[in-house]
Amino acid sequence: MAQMDEAGRRLQLAIENLEKVVSARVAQGGDDTALREALSAAQRENAVLQQLTSSVSARLDQAIGRLRRLTG
Repeated sequence: MAQMDEAGRRLQLAIENLEKVVSARVAQGGDDTALREALSAAQRENAVLQQLTSSVSARLDQAIGRLRRLTG
């Protein structure tokens, strides 16, 4: 689970960096189409990873609960 958390943190940092680059490029009047597309893709990937993390966490909680009941 720690690896998933770390991956999510790194992805979030990458998204924030892309947002900064896009903002800077727009401020300079440059074409930011490719950067916006990359940012959008990173945001979609982040959303998928967050859903996956949530699902894995819930399943782990269920498994832990079952093990606790069995070992009672």
